[in-house]
Amino acid sequence: MDADELVVAGVLGGAAMLLAEIRFEHREVVGETWAAWIPLAYAALLLLAGGLALLRFRRGGREVLRALFAAGIAIGALGIWFHSGGHPARKTAQVLSAFALEPGKDGGIKIGSEPPPLAPAAFCGLGFIGLIACRRRQRRDRALPLEAGSSPGPLPASASALGRTADSPR
Repeated sequence: MDADELVVAGVLGGAAMLLAEIRFEHREVVGETWAAWIPLAYAALLLLAGGLALLRFRRGGREVLRALFAAGIAIGALGIWFHSGGHPARKTAQVLSAFALEPGKDGGIKIGSEPPPLAPAAFCGLGFIGLIACRRRQRRDRALPLEAGSSPGPLPASASALGRTADSPR
């Protein structure tokens, strides 16, 4: 397994932990709204299809993983929208205002009274890391083997090839 495959495996492991956490956190709302099933279905799909694609990483699996990770970014953005009640900027400001609170204060919001607005961003993070690991390497990114007797770069010009200059001896 190369480094990119190890990163993808790590992201899939993170998705497994996220699936377990979301199933726990959504235990009540899955019976109330269809939207609560979206991250559960996506995480399960990512684990199953992503695991199979990882086995074929160098033979077409990379493209499947790219699509799955891009979907993760979209799922995360959609989750932020749902968790914030359609007001992501307002809720993000509310979350960031916690840095101005004294330790132990709740800022007027009781814990557990509403969904955590930025929690779905975890899918965005996993998606971005996965996309980076699945990038197509450019030819310049790969080390090319040197042929026998070849030089890794241009040789410096010799003095005779430069010709005479005003300060060279005659």
